[in-house]
Amino acid sequence: MASAVGIGAATFGSTAVASDGRYDYGFDTVINMVKVGADPTGEEPVTPLIHEHADDNTLLYFPEGRYKLTQYRNYPTDVDEFDSALYTRYENFGFRGDGSGKSVFVAPEGLGSEGGYFDRLWFEVRYGRNILIEGFTLDVTAERTGGRFQLVPSGGFVMRDVRVKGVFDNPHGPLLFWVLEPDEYGLVQNVRAPDGAESPTETFTTNGMFVSPLTRGTITFRDCHVEGFTDNGLYASNPIDPAAIQVEGGYYANNNISQVRLGTSKSYVRNARVEVTEDVDTWYTTNMRGIRQADGSGVTVDNCDVVMSADVGSSGGIVSNQTSGELHVKNTRIRTDAPFESPAIFVKSNEGNNYSGGIHAQNVSITGDADGWSAVDVVDRSNSSFKNVCIKQTGNGRDGITLTRSSATISESTIDVAGETIVEEEGEAETRNLREGGRGGCQSPRL
Repeated sequence: MASAVGIGAATFGSTAVASDGRYDYGFDTVINMVKVGADPTGEEPVTPLIHEHADDNTLLYFPEGRYKLTQYRNYPTDVDEFDSALYTRYENFGFRGDGSGKSVFVAPEGLGSEGGYFDRLWFEVRYGRNILIEGFTLDVTAERTGGRFQLVPSGGFVMRDVRVKGVFDNPHGPLLFWVLEPDEYGLVQNVRAPDGAESPTETFTTNGMFVSPLTRGTITFRDCHVEGFTDNGLYASNPIDPAAIQVEGGYYANNNISQVRLGTSKSYVRNARVEVTEDVDTWYTTNMRGIRQADGSGVTVDNCDVVMSADVGSSGGIVSNQTSGELHVKNTRIRTDAPFESPAIFVKSNEGNNYSGGIHAQNVSITGDADGWSAVDVVDRSNSSFKNVCIKQTGNGRDGITLTRSSATISESTIDVAGETIVEEEGEAETRNLREGGRGGCQSPRL
């Protein structure tokens, strides 16, 4: 088939190559889909041609154009029930376009709006390994349109340079990922979903990107943009160790529940910008947190900028949930501005749950003029630590650090607040070289 379309056998790397080669997928055959009959005007579906040419060691290339994509799954089209044995487990299989904005997969109107879980899928490659999706726009702009696009291999995958275009107005959310095997890796790079979601009925909420609880490998989200979803921007807290979710760079903003939600011990968010600057339109309870550690212990937040300024319900800028344990925050800048009223950092009580451990904050700066409560609130967590932390909060009645039935060491730090510097509610603070009052400013989040 390769020679028949005038391309010949080729090795076509994903261009998302790590130094150790973990994402360096090669393909023996590259098929130009237009040359085998794909309609680049968006009138005729390309799904039958994908089924025809999908194979191991094969890359399907879609030149610039618009391609009508009805539901594709690597599964028999004439079988209704789920049977894992019926999936074709492709290895080294992929799709490449000429870049997001040039090669467009268009969802037909109404796709994903009715039926059960599998009816609501738009695209799925399940099992197999080394799956590539690169250089596409996923157009869900039609009314009541938005089936889920999911890569769920046993082994590795790369999704790179992909944009979800249009408000997603169906259940589940546009993107789902997993890696089943502990020693395998997935990469989600420069994937953008900036248009958010809406809830046409009071029966569901929608997340931007979701990591399946079945994940046991490592998935890296690099330089992604997720904004305006009604149930978490990046929802990735449910896998259990040894799974690791690595968030590197990117912009996560104005999603309900949380912007980034992590849980496992080797997971981190690094060099990202996180914002809650406006409300999200949802029938569901509004709790728009910045970064949330949930369902696990040991998450690290490193060199992030967090801005919280909307007049919304929220339990904080960085939150460790009641089902979580130890949290590390370092080299990070947080600003909470009125009318926002919640803490910059809130570490909730986890008594009676499976995890223990407090917060360890180092080289953290907290600024802004939010009123009331406390810049940092720690509840029922022992042995927390704050080193080289700078807090300058000018809002009325704003306290510095509140320790409720908690112990913490606070060293080499500055706290300048309108309220109390340290509040001990049956808690205990050990201080070393603590500076109180107006002694210069703290670093605000970078623009």
